[in-house]
Amino acid sequence: MTGQGKPARNWARAIGATLGILAVSAVAAEIVARTFFDLETLQYRRPYQPVFVSGDYHYLMPNERLPYVPGGPVALGYHEARFGLYYDAATTPPRSSTTLTDFLFAHRHSRYNAAEIDRITCAEPGATLVHVLGGSVAQGFSADETPDTWHARLEGLLRDRLRRQDVYVFNGAMGGFVSVQEKLAYHLAVAPRRASLVLFVNGYNDVTIPANSAVRPGDPFQLGLRYSQLFNDGFIWWLARHSAIAHTILQNEFNGHVSEFRRQLNNDDAVFRKQADAITDIYTENMNEVLGACEARGQPCLVAVQPARAVTAGRLGTGSDDILSQKRMTEIYALLLEKVAASPHRGKYIDLTRIFDKGEKLQLFADSVHPNYAGQQVMANALLTPALAALRSSTTVPPLPERCRKKE
Repeated sequence: MTGQGKPARNWARAIGATLGILAVSAVAAEIVARTFFDLETLQYRRPYQPVFVSGDYHYLMPNERLPYVPGGPVALGYHEARFGLYYDAATTPPRSSTTLTDFLFAHRHSRYNAAEIDRITCAEPGATLVHVLGGSVAQGFSADETPDTWHARLEGLLRDRLRRQDVYVFNGAMGGFVSVQEKLAYHLAVAPRRASLVLFVNGYNDVTIPANSAVRPGDPFQLGLRYSQLFNDGFIWWLARHSAIAHTILQNEFNGHVSEFRRQLNNDDAVFRKQADAITDIYTENMNEVLGACEARGQPCLVAVQPARAVTAGRLGTGSDDILSQKRMTEIYALLLEKVAASPHRGKYIDLTRIFDKGEKLQLFADSVHPNYAGQQVMANALLTPALAALRSSTTVPPLPERCRKKE
């Protein structure tokens, strides 16, 4: 009996020692990866948003803090429990579904949050209220300070030209949004409120996000990621949140897929034409639907197609690639503008793609799409005339929204 037990104990010790060595090696490898190679664990930065798929970007915020950001579950009244987030019936309920969109007005360059917008809307029934929707360019993302944003300047210009101080430009744009998300934002955040003018500034994200994230034309850029997290093996995603090595492996696979997607778009004419047609069809469909809804409401709405450095550089005879090659960017923008020109609402579109086409104005881009300080001022000036014309063309004052009567 003693002789039979000894080999078993030896095997147990060998297995234990091997597992111990593997564990120590894994810990050592993880320390080396983080310390010497600056690898990081998976940090989401941009929280999941139940209606819009993606929320605002939160730089250097750990995952465990994301539930507490504006628009996160805690802000919506859900409470953390041991295994989940739950709504308690004793919690004060919302009076409107617009609370799902309040985070749109909480980005770093928004000068009025949702509560301030509601207060102004209800307290100043005669005020001129301009709502801005779109992506990061619409936010004024690249401005160092909020007063330097194009929408802050536009508000000042409108006040000067209209000779009144009760003119407000509210900004509900969100970085990374595409036109389908902006359409949702219009119907959920703006339509229930009062708006004298709704101004969309967009186009670039619809054009580039499929190549940026390998998603279908028109889809939010995080949609593939969310599908992967929900429907794939949950263990690898859990491990990536705790292991820099696992995260790097996951990231490399994703980057490889995106690179192949871009290669096809850049090199295969047939693939590009098919994708470009879908991208531009979906964009114009979404914007035409919104413009039709605005028309039915008797509400002035404008869609400004934003510039892109690669396209501007091409017109100036200078090379400048983007997520896609300059050739492809020029082709898809030309197709987009062609479909805009054929739109039944073409008079409501503003072509901003040429505002940086002259002289040294290419330098007014801070990067591939965002304008710098001087570029923000040029953009505001370009939007002033059409905004004034739209406001002056409106013959009726929008009625006080129902949400104001609920507070009476």
